[in-house]
Amino acid sequence: MTEPRTAPGVVAGARPRTAPAVVGLVLGAFVVVELVLLGLGLLVTRVLAHSALHRDEIAFEHDVVVHRTPWWNHVTSFGTLLGGTETVIALTAVGCVVLAFRGHGPRLPAFLAVAVAGETTLFVLASIVIHRLRPPIPHLDGAPPTSSFPSGHTAATVALWCGLALGLARTHPGHRLRALSWVLAVVLPVFVLSSRLYRGMHWPTDVAASVVFSLLWLLLLRAVLLPPDRPDPPRAPLRR
Repeated sequence: MTEPRTAPGVVAGARPRTAPAVVGLVLGAFVVVELVLLGLGLLVTRVLAHSALHRDEIAFEHDVVVHRTPWWNHVTSFGTLLGGTETVIALTAVGCVVLAFRGHGPRLPAFLAVAVAGETTLFVLASIVIHRLRPPIPHLDGAPPTSSFPSGHTAATVALWCGLALGLARTHPGHRLRALSWVLAVVLPVFVLSSRLYRGMHWPTDVAASVVFSLLWLLLLRAVLLPPDRPDPPRAPLRR
């Protein structure tokens, strides 16, 4: 018996779903993640507002100021640039092109695009509801109109680089590009969140919540848009 052919534009191993079903699942994942994010925000800013955790965060912020140096002030400015809106949009476009050329149809670039766009919407909605003031120390960056919770720079960096790594993980096993993508998926978000903390733009719980909700969003989105991890079928040799 011959194996059934995979329809064009569908990743090998993917479960066939209608477009309305996929959209509904994506929206459902979005609602779940937003509720989790809002719950974390209310926990930090309401329930634990006068707890030992908050006192530790204040002590951390003042300790940051004490240890600032001109050299680190310069280095961490690149962390803010790397997680900025313009940079993330440009790199997401490049990442979508890279995934499109991996030969698995439109799902991989669509996954990355929806991951970053969805993360941005999740962040904006949460910042409107959870209006948290930024740390009471000198800020080394201009404060955007959004609140301190959560960290948009951190969330965008996680969504972009971890999303790209998850997308590339669905392509050729053992490829050097996959290994590099996972290194970047760890190093760059850590650099960005550390920079935002150093520059006084966020509390530690802001960046922690951003990492949690971004990873949860990526994993749920991957379960909807990408198939379970199965080896790709060998490609047929090109005809002369």
